[in-house]
Amino acid sequence: MKKLLFVSLSIVFVMIGTAFLLPYIKRVNSLPDEMVVTYSDIQHVNDTDEYSSLINFELPKNIKVATNGELTDTVMSIKLFDFFTIKKVNVRLLTDTDVYVGGETVGFNLFSEGVICVGSNAVATADGTKEPLKDSGLLDGDAIIKIEDIEIESIEDIDRIINLPTFAGKEISLTVKRGEQEIELKATPVFDVLSQKYKLGLWVRNNASGVGTLTYVKQSDFRFGAVGHPIVDSSLGENFEVESGNIYKCRLLGIKKGEKNNPGEIRSSINLSDDAIGLADTNCKYGVYGNILNKNIIDADRTATLGGRLGVKLGDAKIYCALDNEGVKAYDVKIIKANKQNSADDKSMTIKVTDKELLQKTGGIIQGMSGSPIVQNGKIVGAVTHVFVNDPTRGYGVYVDWMINN
Repeated sequence: MKKLLFVSLSIVFVMIGTAFLLPYIKRVNSLPDEMVVTYSDIQHVNDTDEYSSLINFELPKNIKVATNGELTDTVMSIKLFDFFTIKKVNVRLLTDTDVYVGGETVGFNLFSEGVICVGSNAVATADGTKEPLKDSGLLDGDAIIKIEDIEIESIEDIDRIINLPTFAGKEISLTVKRGEQEIELKATPVFDVLSQKYKLGLWVRNNASGVGTLTYVKQSDFRFGAVGHPIVDSSLGENFEVESGNIYKCRLLGIKKGEKNNPGEIRSSINLSDDAIGLADTNCKYGVYGNILNKNIIDADRTATLGGRLGVKLGDAKIYCALDNEGVKAYDVKIIKANKQNSADDKSMTIKVTDKELLQKTGGIIQGMSGSPIVQNGKIVGAVTHVFVNDPTRGYGVYVDWMINN
């Protein structure tokens, strides 16, 4: 009888304990299988008992940690009672990386490898109109990088090569880059009676420009991250693959205040004849990256460290941006949602503008503020990416996790 009572009580205690811990275990299991973490983020989670005082986050002891802001691949164990492992997470450990906090509005002029096809048209020949590229297989968005093994950098290169006596009027090979693939295509230029030259009937471009906000600059090597989302090719509506590019200081012209269903914008201009303040080499889902050349644009007193998503808390934070000639200022926001992302996304968190001055100036988040650093507890934890069209006081931000790998 006593044994039966003991077993019954044990089962009851286990059920009560399980019911108590279940919400915390669910939170642990909602964490992604891969993430960027810092030592201080893990310490903060453990010290504040955010996942219960019975749950502890641990890294392997005596791991060899990379320096200079490099990431160290390792495994983090999440344990119950310091004994039972609930979950293991593949992490990239980021040592405290000192950065200059951005906020400056900057302009980009980005160049592709080769020239990008944005369309084609018919050519007027002595035998009527013809479409030389109709059956070539060339698609909008393809980058033409070579013609007959000769590298292409501009539309002038194409005109010059197809009008050389060796190739004039003959079938030629085009080497195009489509995503990560290189493909060989064939086409035959035709003689245009209007220009008196051979033509492919091709519309191309090899640059894209845009304006955004500088997010951070690493103190160690002056590598910058900006914008928080890609510069998009306006002709194609897709990411512009970059081989090289320049970053310029912007001249602020004014503010168009955001309203419901009518996004506002920072009105600014860039002068491409000015000296570039930096070089860009990457344009990806999480922004534009490169190296700062002119260090005078950086405020050496505005510093922070980079923080992983474990350091993101609901509540008060600040964003930094430049809205007038007085320079970069910090404005109050609240992080009202932090998504537990299992895959990379530029809508990691939702923020709400609470700063009265910012609301008066802009109505909230406006175009041109993309990349504005989101700072919480002395760490850059993300960057502004999008505005809610139906509510400019709210916007999305990307975890800095996704940005620091570039």
